[in-house]
Amino acid sequence: MKFQITSVFFFVGLLVSPSLANSEYFRIVQETAKIYRVEVTIDNMKLISDGQGGRTFHIDLKSNRNNFEMVMLVGYIASGEAMKHTGIEPSSIHVSIDVPLGEGYRLMTMATSANVKRLLSEEVNMAQFSRLVKYL
Repeated sequence: MKFQITSVFFFVGLLVSPSLANSEYFRIVQETAKIYRVEVTIDNMKLISDGQGGRTFHIDLKSNRNNFEMVMLVGYIASGEAMKHTGIEPSSIHVSIDVPLGEGYRLMTMATSANVKRLLSEEVNMAQFSRLVKYL
């Protein structure tokens, strides 16, 4: 009986600990984005397994008509800060921005975590980083 209870707690711990790490990652992204006055909710973020043992981070943001590039950079900076503080390092980061142009426009971008680290360590500046970002 004691073995069964211990086994149940062990398996529950294995299931819960990754989700707690994800929520910490999301919380840091949310707090960092708020510093730059970009609102994001946990519902707009997800960490998805890429099928090769890694994960990708996806975030959906909204911008005004003129500041979509700044909002995109905030998404990458916030994700990089979360990587530094949680140890979770997705293989790639996908930032989607809804831009209210005409009937609506969605800008979808992707960068590797290595390039995001280069941005945060100031190896590249924001203009150089913007050229490293892939527009999908």
